[in-house]
Amino acid sequence: MMKKLIIIVLSFICMGWTVAETPLPPKKVSKAWRYHAAGGFNYPSLYKHSETFVDDVPASVEVFSNGDIQLCYWSLLGTWSTFGEFPEEGVWLSPTERVKNVTYRAQSKGVVSGYTQNGKIYYLQQKIIFGGEVKHSKVLVLIYPKSAKSRVSSLINIVKDW
Repeated sequence: MMKKLIIIVLSFICMGWTVAETPLPPKKVSKAWRYHAAGGFNYPSLYKHSETFVDDVPASVEVFSNGDIQLCYWSLLGTWSTFGEFPEEGVWLSPTERVKNVTYRAQSKGVVSGYTQNGKIYYLQQKIIFGGEVKHSKVLVLIYPKSAKSRVSSLINIVKDW
């Protein structure tokens, strides 16, 4: 009887060691999200992707959109975007939206929020690009109507944590 008990206990110990030493399976890749490698952020895979050159800036912006919600990535803005308080009134946030005003600014984090001239809310983060003779910046901005606030919390977190 004692031999049987020892064998059972040793079996459980060995199984426990085996389980502890077995690596966890990799996390499943979500089909609902895609990773933008150059920008370093995730975006919903069902969003339409387009790239537009905005002459007034001048720069290209990648837009990921779903109806009236836009996630815009400016990969390279000129030195003008690193001076003073960015963004100011009238600055382009997307090919269709400009800044009306700023209602929140966390300068040390590069986070700014406010309203567009079309009455939508924007939430952006700016990162300064060092190197070369002058500084430039890149910007990730979320633009959405007030009615969509409950649907964009995950996108707000993506911009905030970018």
